[in-house]
Amino acid sequence: MKVLLIYPPLKTDNPYEPVPFPLGLGYVASSLRTAGHQTFILDASLGPVRREKKGGLYHFGLDIAEIVNRATEIQPDIIGISVPFTSRLKASVDIAQVIRKALPEVHLISGGMHATVDPTTLLENGFDAVILGEAETTLPEYLEALSAGELKKRSIDGIACMDAAQVKISPQTCHLSDIDQLPFPARDLVPFEEYIRRSGGRWIRPGVRIASIISSRGCPYRCTYCSAFRVTGRKYRRRSPENVLEEINDLVKRYSIKIIAFEDDNLTADRKRAIEIFEGIARRFPKLEWVTPNGVSIRNLDRELLQIMKRSGCRTVNLAFESGDEQILRESMKKYLDLEYGRQVREWCREAGINVNGMFILGMPGETPVSMRRTKDYAISLDLDGIGIFIATPFPGTELYDTCKENGYLDERYAKGDALFQSDPEVLHQPLIETPWLKRDQLVAFYGEFESQFMQNYYAKRPFARVKKVVLKVLQRAGWGR
Repeated sequence: MKVLLIYPPLKTDNPYEPVPFPLGLGYVASSLRTAGHQTFILDASLGPVRREKKGGLYHFGLDIAEIVNRATEIQPDIIGISVPFTSRLKASVDIAQVIRKALPEVHLISGGMHATVDPTTLLENGFDAVILGEAETTLPEYLEALSAGELKKRSIDGIACMDAAQVKISPQTCHLSDIDQLPFPARDLVPFEEYIRRSGGRWIRPGVRIASIISSRGCPYRCTYCSAFRVTGRKYRRRSPENVLEEINDLVKRYSIKIIAFEDDNLTADRKRAIEIFEGIARRFPKLEWVTPNGVSIRNLDRELLQIMKRSGCRTVNLAFESGDEQILRESMKKYLDLEYGRQVREWCREAGINVNGMFILGMPGETPVSMRRTKDYAISLDLDGIGIFIATPFPGTELYDTCKENGYLDERYAKGDALFQSDPEVLHQPLIETPWLKRDQLVAFYGEFESQFMQNYYAKRPFARVKKVVLKVLQRAGWGR
């Protein structure tokens, strides 16, 4: 069958937002190709950056008419549209509805994080099926049954569809245990150099030759704000060090990659495996550097491991401290972090020569102005090299979402389920929670105060960093890295 996989365009308030290669879609494409399907990827976030007149947001990529034109040129039998995040929901639904009119015979499928936790919304908006969880084995099996006319006869794990006007959901109960079996993501199906040109981010300079990989899947932890386990499950599954190093070798040889971004949720959960990977990098790719955009679990780090990481090219780690208030960590987040151990890990990183970016969440249920001040004071005392401050977002599929919905803390439109979000700022940069302990205006005001005081302290200790930031902005406006 001829299959077109579409990644939706992006709306953001940052005109220099990086555009990374969609690893999940790349894995699905390579699995479909291995199963014998003619496969195409259309990443609609690659394209011009336009500022919208209404709202002032920046639209990254193709508009719907351009997407439909590309689909019409390909004439696929199947179109899969990814809904990786809640902020891409409206874009994905809008694309599907226009494609349905232009190509009424095409079979529309959706998948991704948000699709997995909210399949009903997708099915009610014109999709024929939704893949729940990991799609590398489920989607080829589904297409085989569809081609044979046996969809109703076969029981397929991890599918949601309409059956006699009713939503039928078969959750994914089994995950591929040996993920070394999976072919590497199909980076050859996209203009990969464009991702290099559009690279960068909060702590990566624009235009650097960086590529992402995932060396493990699954998370046994129970953080209340995270829904990743809905896709990858609770069981920790590892790629072998040899398999990981072979993919790195392919990236270095084929694309001259200089920095690897490990997108794992738990890169160092298996200490022995992690050390084998790091030592393999040091031995085979001595000039390569690597970073951890998704963060590394603080509890799995120690002095010796950090020194090995540094020798293998680790330049920066993102550490999810999340809060400086122990009660918020334990009760609201179910994140059992010893704050003093977190401080010790930060010192070990400094000793090893590894920069530390800290990530913090404000506004969880139970949060008060007092607990937020504890977090701010803790963050400043760590003397971090960078910071990411986030407002708690109750994503569907998380314990946080369920708690807020049960207690009436959710934004009214969000609680009703009729809000089709269309941008990152809509979801990530404004409070969708209000509790008896903390009002939205208090949260927004403190967010600004926290960021301002942290940066004042940061620049006071690093005066040249301010100059560097100004120069970088000038270069970005001149088109550097774009």
